[in-house]
Amino acid sequence: MMVSYEIRDAVAGDYHVIDALAVEAWQVLKEGYDREQWDDMLVSIGKMSKLAEKGQLLVASDKSQIFGAVAYMPPNASNPNIFPESCPSIRMLVTRPAYRNLGIGRRLTEECIRRAKQDDAGCIGLHTSPIMTVALPLYLRMGFVKDKELNPIAGARYARYVLKF
Repeated sequence: MMVSYEIRDAVAGDYHVIDALAVEAWQVLKEGYDREQWDDMLVSIGKMSKLAEKGQLLVASDKSQIFGAVAYMPPNASNPNIFPESCPSIRMLVTRPAYRNLGIGRRLTEECIRRAKQDDAGCIGLHTSPIMTVALPLYLRMGFVKDKELNPIAGARYARYVLKF
């Protein structure tokens, strides 16, 4: 399947679609999390658009639909418990399940990297889990390196990964 789309900044009218897309995309990860914590976590996932309060929401879309989304958190906007203040981060990369493996996640990640370089950052970070069997290998292929184990989230192991440039 081929799909034509552009990477653009999200607008407020996209937020409800982004939130629904995040919930849809995370459904494939359900088995990797603690059952008792899943529903609360999914409520939080469904508020992805709140990341626009400190960061920049980006979407991969054509004129009729959004195929993927991500939040770029510029320097000093990332969670300081996970990332150094000067290190921007990538948050909540999601792709509509029917459109996975078409390069959408890679292009969204590349746009975050481009923005980090534009912000004169020497690196960009993200946190992910081995249960994310599509995302983690993508990040590793792109050169991200695991540099710190993090506390589990809802029963799943997480680590911080950094790409230096």
